[in-house]
Amino acid sequence: MILTPAGNPRGTIHLFFNPASGGFTPARAERLLIRLRAAGLTVHPYYPHAQDEAQQTIAALCAQATTPPTVIAVGGDGTVNTVINSMPQGKATLGVIPLGTANVTARELGIRSLRDAVNRIVRGAHRPFAVGEATSSVGTRRFILMAGIGCDAAAVAAVRPSEKRLFGKGAYILAGLRQYLQWDRSPLTITVAGHAITCTSAIIANAAHYAGPYRLAPQAGLLNDQLQIVPITFNRSLDLIRFTLSVLARRRFETSASLLVQQETITVSGGKPVQLDGDPFGSTPLTIRLLPAFNNLIV
Repeated sequence: MILTPAGNPRGTIHLFFNPASGGFTPARAERLLIRLRAAGLTVHPYYPHAQDEAQQTIAALCAQATTPPTVIAVGGDGTVNTVINSMPQGKATLGVIPLGTANVTARELGIRSLRDAVNRIVRGAHRPFAVGEATSSVGTRRFILMAGIGCDAAAVAAVRPSEKRLFGKGAYILAGLRQYLQWDRSPLTITVAGHAITCTSAIIANAAHYAGPYRLAPQAGLLNDQLQIVPITFNRSLDLIRFTLSVLARRRFETSASLLVQQETITVSGGKPVQLDGDPFGSTPLTIRLLPAFNNLIV
């Protein structure tokens, strides 16, 4: 697909900062604004103090704009998730400036630095991107990276904010070790197009990367219009440790049991915790579907 300029590359962009993200400082935010304005862009910064405030502001911005606005998520993957859950389909262009802990979305796009992210926004080239949408008893929410079901979701729920501030990504490893001591080996079942998969954990991925440099779904991608189901089975708690060490060493995981899904609805049964883009999202049962060409993404 040919890259095209994002609306008006010399027009107005809206920057949504997450003051709670690990890389945020007022001085760094000011330097970003100066650099973008020096490139000829009109910049409107926002510093919402809560997710609800950010979502309401972005939704109102998209509803009031006469042309689809360019909205920049400045933070981590949670900030990107907040933005995609605020914009209606086909109503905006998304950009990413990584200031978070893992910055998986930025890694998926190949963004190498803050300077690189700014240069891409100035250039303005974009392509349509897909997101996943999950529905369970707690509601409906979109994800740009993955839905994790089972062990990784349990670890996400067990992350302590104090440890995340101190250790960054290491806080997830500590939470995972705590889950090792109380591992749930009960099964879950994933059903799609009449095909059933039984496993103990799963990742339903819209992106190849996971938790930073690790590629757990190599056939997935934000621009691919397909989800990759990656089932994982741990028969013993020791299997979890072996899996983790293998992924850390090889930086990838592949299984012949994975499945690619485009238009079909995915149903997941069982009583397992769920996380979307690194934030808890209740538990199964749930359904997942792909929203292709959701909006435009600055690449």
